[in-house]
Amino acid sequence: MKRLGLVKTAAGEGYDADFMDAMASEYDRRTPWTVMRLENIRVLVDPQPGDRVLDLGSAAGAMAHYLSTFGCDAVGVDSSELGVEHARVRYPDLRFEVADVAALPFADETFDKVVAADLTEHLDDDTFRAMLAESFRVLAPGGTLSIHTPNPGHLIERLKRRNLLLAQNPTHIGLRTRAELRAEFERAGFAVDLDLRRPSFFPVLRTLERLSRGRSDLLGYRLCMRVRKSAVLPAES
Repeated sequence: MKRLGLVKTAAGEGYDADFMDAMASEYDRRTPWTVMRLENIRVLVDPQPGDRVLDLGSAAGAMAHYLSTFGCDAVGVDSSELGVEHARVRYPDLRFEVADVAALPFADETFDKVVAADLTEHLDDDTFRAMLAESFRVLAPGGTLSIHTPNPGHLIERLKRRNLLLAQNPTHIGLRTRAELRAEFERAGFAVDLDLRRPSFFPVLRTLERLSRGRSDLLGYRLCMRVRKSAVLPAES
């Protein structure tokens, strides 16, 4: 069963209340993973006061809250009722909705920016393409969609595929390369305007990754891509 934010595998594994609590705790404590993730999203989204931002797969609400600290009007959506309940309790001043990424409950051109942080690796191809189409629809002309996702070419991901030292997350059914992402973005009508490989939070690896300046797939822990909806919409045929 495909879920947004809460992903169930065929074996019935999923993210429960303990997961939501752990995510919230990591955000509050600003763990190394969280600091890395937030900085990557700041670079990608470039949050500005007054931006209308939609956080896809909002889980316990941390990313929507983070974006709101820049003055953004942030809204979070997740298909997990549990996640949305957690988010509403933690951040009562923000809006969170139970929604499927493939059918967003918002009117056309509602948002200036959409972000999917560590979400797309949980989506199969059909759902990912539906997410792109819905993101395009709800974005205003010139608006951006930011994707933050594991790089399948990175050393850590290669070890996971071979079950060496680290285990692969069974819900990561949609790991995609930069080339695959670019092709899907273009197919959906987006233009890529930022394409980065960002370093990990592992101290030794991070030094090597920074020295590589994001030029090597082997040393680019996260793919960070921002795409833009053309300000000039194509004419209807």
